[in-house]
Amino acid sequence: MTLKSFRNSSILIVSALSINSAMALPIDWTGVFGADTHMISNSCRTSDSIGAGEKPEPPAQRTGTQALRNGDCGAAFQTYTFRLNPNIIVNDAVTLKGELSSGYLRGGFAGDDSANNLDGSGNNAFFHTTPAQRSALNVNQMYMELYADTALIKIGRISRHFGMGITFDNGSDPWDRFLTMYDGIEAEMKIGNFSVTPHYAKISSFDDGKGSSQPSGEYDVRELGLIAKYDNKNSDLVASVLYAKRSSEKLNSLYNSTTDGTIGTLGEIPRGKSAITVIEPYVSKKWNKLKVQAEASIQSGDYGNVYGTGESKLSAQAYVAEVKYDLNPNWDIGFLGGQVSGDDGDSSKFEASYLHPNFHIADLMFRYNYAAFNEGGKSIFDSSITNARFFKFYGNYKADKWTWKGALIFANAMETAEGGGKGAYHHEENYSFDSDFKQDDNYGYELDFGFDYQWNPNVTIGGYYGYWFVGDYYAFTNGAEELSLSNVHGGGLRATLQF
Repeated sequence: MTLKSFRNSSILIVSALSINSAMALPIDWTGVFGADTHMISNSCRTSDSIGAGEKPEPPAQRTGTQALRNGDCGAAFQTYTFRLNPNIIVNDAVTLKGELSSGYLRGGFAGDDSANNLDGSGNNAFFHTTPAQRSALNVNQMYMELYADTALIKIGRISRHFGMGITFDNGSDPWDRFLTMYDGIEAEMKIGNFSVTPHYAKISSFDDGKGSSQPSGEYDVRELGLIAKYDNKNSDLVASVLYAKRSSEKLNSLYNSTTDGTIGTLGEIPRGKSAITVIEPYVSKKWNKLKVQAEASIQSGDYGNVYGTGESKLSAQAYVAEVKYDLNPNWDIGFLGGQVSGDDGDSSKFEASYLHPNFHIADLMFRYNYAAFNEGGKSIFDSSITNARFFKFYGNYKADKWTWKGALIFANAMETAEGGGKGAYHHEENYSFDSDFKQDDNYGYELDFGFDYQWNPNVTIGGYYGYWFVGDYYAFTNGAEELSLSNVHGGGLRATLQF
């Protein structure tokens, strides 16, 4: 036998042993696949025609206008979501868990460039397309769960959820496109109804914003914290508090800005060193048919160079509460209210708080990044509730396999342009500007209707229609003439498979 033959035989034997060993492990697969379609009218929120050359580009001309460059101001798009969750039981003390998904946002858009081979040269074979082979399989989570006598330990890439999910959300809903992700370790220790879960995580170690990692430590973003929780199942009472401190080194590329203070893209001049503390209390209590829950997020610390005038402090808060009442087996009604701080653009403190992008209050308002429909840049789903005081009244009716939903939402801005040359902040496009005119604080109100039909135990068919009466906040141009507003309305259908 030659050396080459021996080597090949050895590889085959080792591979066979590995396959047999792997197949001996119990593996459970769960997951989600969904497809949806949406149509939105008047996504520009105005009937005024605004061309590419008519809207100033910050920071060269910072007008603070709410105008969006538009085309026909109609949006029609289809998306899909796909993720697999393997659960591998190694032995009685160790389990390997994970989440795999495709594309950005744990899915993608129908017809995007990861689905078709588009080289820009045209195609005479009109009905012929070729897979582009550019759709990567992402590892959103992959961690081992260790069962010890004193703690449940997780090591690896993990997600975190806390309270109502206003800041930390693990993306467990089938249509959650985002999740709070950490590379690190946590240990949950329980004594009776009490538990304490400390954690340490590395958030980023990019060296130049191009995706390469530099292990020197001077590019790092780290987080250290814990969750203390009291959970009494007998009295349906949960009270917990999260404390975490996130620190970034001065050369990090995760948080960055240009020298004049506008939010830049990866690779631009870093914002600098920061150290942010977040404290979040949460309480939930249920009495028979009534459930009440509330959460606050209080963020403070050194925020780095935001305005381009040196180091800034962060002082931001968010408060959200919900009351839900089950009238009978078919009907439930509820109220959701909250206040999320905004920035006035006129102080050394940055005061805007941004809720997790999975946290929605309406089908249209705050749901999308409306500038992205026609102006590009970010994804249309990169949108967070910020600078808002909101109130939502909702009701759900359940009958057999059907669930019918309705909601009424009101919202106002916490901070607006005051005029007279005072500073202001554009919360959707993230830059400060000098205001010459006063801005209204009314975001408007919205009516939403929707349904879910349980096709079978694993498949749900749903739909919605929303009508947003756009408020005068969006008429602001920082000039004497305001925009002529148009109400936004739209709807969609979706099919969801869970297994």
